[in-house]
Amino acid sequence: MVYSKVLTDSSHGISLKEWRFDSTQADDRSAKGAWSVRKSCLAGGRQEGTEIVEVDNGLLKFVVVPTRGMNLWRAEIQGVRLGWDSPVTEIVHPQFVDLTERGGKGWLNGFGEWISRCGLESMGPPGPDGPQVLTQHGRINYLPASYLEFRFEPEPNPRLVLRGIVDESFMFGPHLQLITEISTEIGSSELVLNDTVLNLADIPQEMESLYHVNFGPPLLGAGAKFLAPIKRVAPRDVRAAEVDMAKWNLYTGPQPAGYTEQVYFAELWADQKGFTQALLQSPDGSLGALVAFNVQQLPYFTLWKNEAPLKTGYVTGLEPATSYPFHRAEERKAGRLPKLAPGESHRADVVIKALLTQADVSAAARKIAELQHSEPHVEATPMA
Repeated sequence: MVYSKVLTDSSHGISLKEWRFDSTQADDRSAKGAWSVRKSCLAGGRQEGTEIVEVDNGLLKFVVVPTRGMNLWRAEIQGVRLGWDSPVTEIVHPQFVDLTERGGKGWLNGFGEWISRCGLESMGPPGPDGPQVLTQHGRINYLPASYLEFRFEPEPNPRLVLRGIVDESFMFGPHLQLITEISTEIGSSELVLNDTVLNLADIPQEMESLYHVNFGPPLLGAGAKFLAPIKRVAPRDVRAAEVDMAKWNLYTGPQPAGYTEQVYFAELWADQKGFTQALLQSPDGSLGALVAFNVQQLPYFTLWKNEAPLKTGYVTGLEPATSYPFHRAEERKAGRLPKLAPGESHRADVVIKALLTQADVSAAARKIAELQHSEPHVEATPMA
């Protein structure tokens, strides 16, 4: 039988601050491994009041933050960290983040998670769009879930599911809703994000969505490599174009002070159903992380390389999206800005998988090579 528990429901005044459930309580006899799910509330510093859900599927452990748009703060599998070391070490509660700070870059005040969503009304850099002033990467990453439910589904393959609802709405503005299911099978090395963005208004609404999937050591380091079936790639700006474009997907390790991020925009080949994947391969090729998605849902891809000194945020981001993270006005002009009709929704499915052996990494690289229908078109001219 499916076990279900509502952990948060603002419409009924429900919010469980402390809760735990595990394979023993579920009488799980699948022999897939012992697992547990625990909800708690953090205290102290800027994390005061932040609610988290710690999931252990018996192999993969990760932390979901309902208080922060259902983002994923960190993950670990067999001692391998999936995530990075941000100068922001606490899971900062939204009450301590002013998105308008520093010219609209306040989003960075709490940026430290493994996976964050950018959007929903807008993403990209801050700045005016007509009479509206946009802040960096939108608001969804700092909005709390109004509904949170846990489910254990024993069949056909035992899995753990967190279902959350996050509303992004205000008067004379968007009326968008994120409905997300974050799931993982017992004993699996992967998790799945099934997201739906719904326009609840009775007028059309623009929307943008980007998945900021971030990695640091041990996957990232001198000699690490990014692999994907590239159809077309271009540097974002003059800074990114300074690098030999034959080496745009390679990593050289932490750089001295004064380093500036390098960003590359790409479109990827996919199979007949639109499925594709991108791989971050560790320096020695023994580990990797795979980000799989559908280009019909997320047609644009960003590779963010921030090879800054270790303590200032040494990280790379693999980022599938509905558009490129230029300012919304630029994406509208380029014809890359989605618009939802009244009641219309946008679906996105993203799979993140940890690769723990050289054989797994090699198999993923071979699959990418199979998807590479022709030589990549590598541009040297910046898009901006």
